[in-house]
Amino acid sequence: MTRPEGGEKEKNKMRPAAIILLVIFLAAVGMTGYIYFTANVIVNDIQCIAADAVNAPEVFQGLKSQAEKGTFTGTPFQTDQIGEAADYQFYTYTVYLQNRTFLKAEVAEVQVTPMNGDVLQMAEDSRISIPARGKGSVQATILTKKDMHNVRELMITYYLWGLPFSIRVTYSG
Repeated sequence: MTRPEGGEKEKNKMRPAAIILLVIFLAAVGMTGYIYFTANVIVNDIQCIAADAVNAPEVFQGLKSQAEKGTFTGTPFQTDQIGEAADYQFYTYTVYLQNRTFLKAEVAEVQVTPMNGDVLQMAEDSRISIPARGKGSVQATILTKKDMHNVRELMITYYLWGLPFSIRVTYSG
């Protein structure tokens, strides 16, 4: 059987192109892997502000009314009826984040791990996005019994490429 003329020449011309395409492919896979495995958001700082519920009577009464009617949209920590404003306080945790990736990070929420005496966590209205290589902050506000300490564990959930990641930190005042 005879080969058509020029078959070897065609193969020799295709080899450099195949090698170049293979190198480009491996570089793209390597860069994608690098971006994925180094994708992280870190917590730079956490601050907590305490406010007595009597200083925000309209907010407290609104939360109490929603809890009684069953229309509360945040995270309830207990099912007991809420008492008077003088017995409660609000803790607002502000978590300062730094996006160390080349991708925009979407922060879904900060969830506070409750302690005995915590009543509820208010729902946040908006999602936060942190630009690539940028900074941002997210907040969580809880209603707790008066005279509780503010040490809590916080779970921050964020998304990169549509994949969920989480950070668990402890605020210790």
